[in-house]
Amino acid sequence: MIHYYYGFGKGKTSSAVGAGMRAYGAGMSVLFVQFFKDNKSSERSVLPFEVYPCPESLPFNVGGEYKAFVKKAVEYIKTADSDVIILDEFADLIPRFLSVDEMKSIFSFDKEYIITGHNYLNELGDIADYVTRFEKIKHPYDSGVPARKGIEF
Repeated sequence: MIHYYYGFGKGKTSSAVGAGMRAYGAGMSVLFVQFFKDNKSSERSVLPFEVYPCPESLPFNVGGEYKAFVKKAVEYIKTADSDVIILDEFADLIPRFLSVDEMKSIFSFDKEYIITGHNYLNELGDIADYVTRFEKIKHPYDSGVPARKGIEF
């Protein structure tokens, strides 16, 4: 099944990781792959399941050089034998770094996928089994407070 968490509210990654922890606690194998994030995201250091390596650092607005990382990660995801695959910020790859057809080719029926992203994609929403929208009402960043380690990253 496919879970799709999207929107601009805080909590998409936390919810995806929480679902992964539940699955891991039930004896399932879990793979965690993040996009548009580097190895500085704090959750990466404590997760008990497999974490796919991110680039060491990323510019704020990644360009075409990022496509090689995406291609390699997608190939890994396709061959992964994990029961649950968390694809954090995956929806934001489409269509800039991944076509809709490439996206659809990743999924198999014998796995659980948890996908996060900002914008709603009809093509992903149509094939997802769970769709949850996160809506930001207020956020400290809007007042100029930078992201804080351990809270936002």
